[in-house]
Amino acid sequence: MLKNKPMLEKELKRLIVRIHREVYGKGPEDVWVQINYNIATFCCSKSLTHMEEFLLSVPGGEEEVLRLRKNVAGYIKPRLLSEIEIACGVKVLRLTADLCVRTKTLFGAILFQDGFDEKPF
Repeated sequence: MLKNKPMLEKELKRLIVRIHREVYGKGPEDVWVQINYNIATFCCSKSLTHMEEFLLSVPGGEEEVLRLRKNVAGYIKPRLLSEIEIACGVKVLRLTADLCVRTKTLFGAILFQDGFDEKPF
């Protein structure tokens, strides 16, 4: 095991909040990260910007918010993957995230090449 899970979870939480704040101008209100063997799951509530909140109030706004988030994610994903790998010391195989505009929550998972504790089997 490279680092203990609680320390890694805190590190990932700080990283997610910092990058979200840098890119969107504000951080999510509440963030949790949980690591189970080689998968980290995360949830960021109330992560929409004021502009995104406004767009949700206009016709077609929901689709526009999702389109904008998808485009931005494409630009920041390489940097995010690199920073996660540096922070955790393990190669990231896949990162997936989705935004639920109804609950204003960003959630996702990170798949690492190696686990952070003993194999579950």
